Amino acid sequence: MNCPVCLNPATAPAITGTDLLFETTSRTFTLDLCPACRCLFLNPMPGNDEIAGFYPTQYWWNTAGRGTLKTLESIYRRIALRDHVSFITKAANRTGVDLLDVGCGSGTLLGLLKQRGFRVMGVDFSPEAARVAEVENGVQVVAGSLGEARFPDQSFDVVTLFHVMEHVTNPREVLAEVFRILRPGGAIVLQVPNIDSWQFKVLGGKWYGLDIPRHVIDYSKDAILKLLADAGFAVQRVRHFNLRDNAPALVSSLLPSLDPVSRAVRQRRRKVHESAPAAWSRHLLYLMLVIGAYPLAILESAFGHGATIMIEARRR
Repeated sequence: MNCPVCLNPATAPAITGTDLLFETTSRTFTLDLCPACRCLFLNPMPGNDEIAGFYPTQYWWNTAGRGTLKTLESIYRRIALRDHVSFITKAANRTGVDLLDVGCGSGTLLGLLKQRGFRVMGVDFSPEAARVAEVENGVQVVAGSLGEARFPDQSFDVVTLFHVMEHVTNPREVLAEVFRILRPGGAIVLQVPNIDSWQFKVLGGKWYGLDIPRHVIDYSKDAILKLLADAGFAVQRVRHFNLRDNAPALVSSLLPSLDPVSRAVRQRRRKVHESAPAAWSRHLLYLMLVIGAYPLAILESAFGHGATIMIEARRR
């Protein structure tokens, strides 16, 4: 199989793994390595119907549920997303711009951007997520893929794709569509897990950032930069640290049973009800471990090996 990023035909098996987070399948998957751009990808690449089966119902975070614990979780998430908002605001360079968030989930980020004066819209595969985004955050979301949304040419000033590119089998087509709907000089802001990270080097197939088999392509810095350049984008900024994602990725890799989102999915699948004291204790332990992991996350990012890469690029 040719590399889906740089089309190099000389690739080879490098790592195997299974679904450690959501347990949607017991299959073992092989990831091939491209020596040219140093990305990893599932081989064979699953089809769309097969991929859909890897996503459990409501795998995305939302505010559904009552009680103090959910309220505190929502507050923490909004604080963590300030990092995203700051990066996007600098990329936009002005207020009142038209912004599209691809893979927006329940729209928490879009709601925060709307409060900052952005004219926002979202796209997400999940109709349920689209409904929650409209009800809870007051934002319009198109249910389906970016291509299916059929936005007119040059519709947006900014398009964001946070943790989207690792999920798509056709990254070149996705970026071509982003290029088409961006206005001249418009900005694309994207984020992907980074297989150049220290976390991946140590943890390998057990690293949270691989999320086998939902992540069909795993990017090195070279791979994602080449992909953007080939699609006609000029890179402006590259950032390796992220407040929301880097430290939690390490904790969820070492203790996947504590990861809040996947734990909730597994409990629904097994029809297990978690008592309030148990939920509080697990959330509290997870939060303490995440706080303890921040120094390492900051250190690896300072050396250019952070668990994620966030990029701003401009339409040429």
